Amino acid sequence: MILSLAACGGEKTDKPDDSKPSSSDEAGEAKEIKTTLFTLTYDDSVWNCFEDDMENEEDYCTVNLQVPDPDDSEYYLIDAEIEVSLEDPYDFREDLVYYGFDQYEYKVNGAYETVKIGGVDLLKYDDGEDTLVYFNRIEAAGATVCIEFDAVDINDGSIADLLKGLTFTLEDAGNEDGPWEWEGEAFSTDDHSVSAGAFTVSSEFIPFEEYISTFETFNHSIAAVGDTVYVLVDGELRECHFDGEQLTFVKTIELPEDDYEYINAATDGSLWLSGSMNDIICLKDGAVVNTYEDLYNFAIHPSGAWGVDYFTSNECNIVTFSGDTYSSTPVVFKEAGTIMNVNVDENCIYVCASAADDSGHKVFVYNKDGALQKTLCDAEGEGLGSITFVTQTANGYMGFDGNMRDVLLWNKDGSFLAEISDSDLFDTNYPWFCSSAVLSDGSILTLMTNEREDRSATELIVFQVKGF
Repeated sequence: MILSLAACGGEKTDKPDDSKPSSSDEAGEAKEIKTTLFTLTYDDSVWNCFEDDMENEEDYCTVNLQVPDPDDSEYYLIDAEIEVSLEDPYDFREDLVYYGFDQYEYKVNGAYETVKIGGVDLLKYDDGEDTLVYFNRIEAAGATVCIEFDAVDINDGSIADLLKGLTFTLEDAGNEDGPWEWEGEAFSTDDHSVSAGAFTVSSEFIPFEEYISTFETFNHSIAAVGDTVYVLVDGELRECHFDGEQLTFVKTIELPEDDYEYINAATDGSLWLSGSMNDIICLKDGAVVNTYEDLYNFAIHPSGAWGVDYFTSNECNIVTFSGDTYSSTPVVFKEAGTIMNVNVDENCIYVCASAADDSGHKVFVYNKDGALQKTLCDAEGEGLGSITFVTQTANGYMGFDGNMRDVLLWNKDGSFLAEISDSDLFDTNYPWFCSSAVLSDGSILTLMTNEREDRSATELIVFQVKGF
């Protein structure tokens, strides 16, 4: 039940300190918001509450309030959101890591101080600038609590006054959360094989010496140079030794930024990293040897001499390198609409994109000059899901469809051959195919994220695929 509400809104702007409201300002009428999971009393001369943004359900309650800018009603000085959700603990654990807390230290060692707000103990995070967050998992109630402030001044007295009027009404339901990642069972499986026409495609699980968990589903990448495998995970570049059965961690390679998304290897051993609007970098022997500005998403040719600079438009560039410099030649992949991904192998450029004629997501195979060679699609000539990697093999083409969780095979002429589900080939459960790398023997190392059966973690896992 909502006893009183007011509404207005605006955007945030920076204002001088003397424009901020204070808890010492003349108080207005006390208003009360009562939900199933919390009650809030607030001063309506300071705070505006947004009725349209409120939710009051048995398992989810949220309210948004703002302190308007007295000089401009289109802007605000403080934006506050109070959210309580009866849910599984996994989103909270993701937030825990996002805000810089260590899961093990939090759970096992109780290493972090808490603040009592509204009758519950909450962790505190602030970025030292304009963001202040109080949050925690109330396990017995099966609840996650989060209070977030976006403010010109996170020390504004109005914030403390608002928190004094908050009371959480959570019941002890005797809930016990599922296992944490160190308590759960890491992924493992046997070898698998699937018949596809005249071929038998096989997979072998290649475990990391120590499992790698992540809360990021999509943006991880893999590259291989001989028996060295590089894994880009959560912006960190890890070098691993591959002995044919296991990936053993060697070292972490320092990067100038922590949000690169793509890594490619050339036959000379150089690594090329791009993504997240960063300049691309070329590494050799673990060190950055070149930085190229104004190139963003990039797919390198195995020679390392050229590659494709792309974004979402079909207007791309063929980039040729000469030492510290490069030259660009525009190329239009006219059959493609919105580009999702580009791969380059020895002979072809693979543009994974929605078709310009609206016939669905397809793989358009071009030569270096941008002339279409083949179009890879499904058996009916229609669209696919979202191809995250495709390459030419000894017997045709192999692609990994992230959306559909299928491995796709095409004959040498581009005709559709087979669709193999992830469960049949990998024994996985709805993974995301992040990236793949072709080894010198023609087999493929494919990197994916997969949630454990006990939901204790999402892991980065690798398979070696052979037989096509």
